[in-house]
Amino acid sequence: MGSMNTRFPVGTHAKANASTPRVGWHSTPDASFSRGDRSLSDRSALAGAIGAVAVLCSVLTCGDSAAAPDGCGLTTGRQQALVSAFAAAIVQDDHMGIAAHAAPDITWTIPGTSVVSGRASGIDEVTGLADTFAQYGLHITPKSSAFGRDSVAVTLHDTGEHAGKRLDQDVVNVLTLRDDKIQDVTAHLTDVKSFDAYFS
Repeated sequence: MGSMNTRFPVGTHAKANASTPRVGWHSTPDASFSRGDRSLSDRSALAGAIGAVAVLCSVLTCGDSAAAPDGCGLTTGRQQALVSAFAAAIVQDDHMGIAAHAAPDITWTIPGTSVVSGRASGIDEVTGLADTFAQYGLHITPKSSAFGRDSVAVTLHDTGEHAGKRLDQDVVNVLTLRDDKIQDVTAHLTDVKSFDAYFS
């Protein structure tokens, strides 16, 4: 995805891994407590108990629900599903699909000076990017993903042939999520010059 490069115009998102990871924090009492280690003060014991309760509350609140509370962010599985759906819409140049998974004020930033470089703002401009990706025959191959609290970094490999020019480079797109929608896409290119030449 050269430009969001989610120019996902190729393949499916690097988010195609559909297995929902378990947000399971397991609180295991410190062995010293079970042994009755008298060297621990009552204060430290109380702190440990409070910590265990906090972890338990976090698990109950931020478990594997599809849309966790604001304090937890989306689960990794939900992040993956959202990014994959958005990427598929971009690849297929599906305007309705893009609108369904993007925030109304979505932004997509691509480095360089090409016809797709700069910042696209709003659904209409982002669907315009998808149109251009399709016109230039951009193909995207997902390689890996890394998850943040409210963002996902997707490593992709962009290839394409258009008007006698070829494109072949790795790209990292960082997608920011908000309210179960794609809020922002920032593309990072390994070879901006060749990307500009391809989309010229």
